[in-house]
Amino acid sequence: MESNPIIEDNDVFNDDGYIIPSTPFPMEYPNDVAAIESISKCFHRRYDACPVFYMGSFTKACQAAFSPTVIEERRPVLVYVHHDGSMLDNIFCNRIFCSTTIIEYLLENYIVWPCDVTLEGNRNR
Repeated sequence: MESNPIIEDNDVFNDDGYIIPSTPFPMEYPNDVAAIESISKCFHRRYDACPVFYMGSFTKACQAAFSPTVIEERRPVLVYVHHDGSMLDNIFCNRIFCSTTIIEYLLENYIVWPCDVTLEGNRNR
């Protein structure tokens, strides 16, 4: 007898038809690095590629962005806000944000810091 999983409206499927966990960031995590590693792994599973995310707090990302003494070496921080309940987020990531061209451009020109707001606990941090 086969067990059929319950499928919900906000479930995401990969190309093989398997359900991908809907929340990239766990509700609780020990620190920002663990949370960002989680979303990076999730993006690699879903889209086979992912922009290079800054592994640290937002404050540290800003410090890294503006600490070079040579102005030309400074890069702005791009804050990527993700919500797994939005079908448009999945389309944006699949077709644009995780494309090779965009990934390379962001790597050269920005410090990318992700924020997942799918769960209320993450919206309040």
